[in-house]
Amino acid sequence: MATKRSALRILLLMVIATGLMFTVSANLRLSSLREVHHELLMRVGLFEESDLTKVHVVRAGVPEDLITSEMSNCKIWRYRLSIPAKYHLCYQNHQGLVKADAPGGLGGSSRTWGSPNPEPSEVVFSVSFVQDNGEWTLSVNHIGGASSHAVPKDFDINSVDDLVVEEVVDFGVTRSFSADEPICLLRIREKNEALNRDGTKKQGLYRGFVFYLFEKQREKAFSAWASGQVSAMQEVK
Repeated sequence: MATKRSALRILLLMVIATGLMFTVSANLRLSSLREVHHELLMRVGLFEESDLTKVHVVRAGVPEDLITSEMSNCKIWRYRLSIPAKYHLCYQNHQGLVKADAPGGLGGSSRTWGSPNPEPSEVVFSVSFVQDNGEWTLSVNHIGGASSHAVPKDFDINSVDDLVVEEVVDFGVTRSFSADEPICLLRIREKNEALNRDGTKKQGLYRGFVFYLFEKQREKAFSAWASGQVSAMQEVK
């Protein structure tokens, strides 16, 4: 009888040990899969939302084959956007003196459009600051085209920690917007208001850059907002 009990105990211990081994193995595999998923979120930018009536934005890494030897010192923000069917996207860029919570300001600006797609689609938007021979150049690339602008020599984009950088979303997260909402994709500005020649502050204006996306049907309201009519639209925080 004692021998049988010992055999049963040994058998039970073997079953428990085997179960523990399978559990540990499964947990290791799950951990590995989570790491792969996290890496894809960082590098590619995976959408975690499926509502095709909204605009979804994720930040994506920059593929190595897009970085040339001339771009050894660069700052890049790259986003993937999931666009609803028939969404007529419009981009507005502004550089010079920008506002902290709205489009418009003083300086240069540009507005471009992309053609609406009858089906939901994905597009890529990127902002790059590239240094060459000690001078920085801003490059903006999207489905509506590309543009480049010189960055003022005294605007220290290299010291990002000394600037206010507002991104629509960080790595590993999906942010969603209604189709009629304006989207501030990226705002980079100095922390302190710009100064007039006499040393007084330019109220509500900062040296920097800002990049917006909105639906073209909302262009009139967006322009009114940029002109100072705060009731026309509101920035989504």
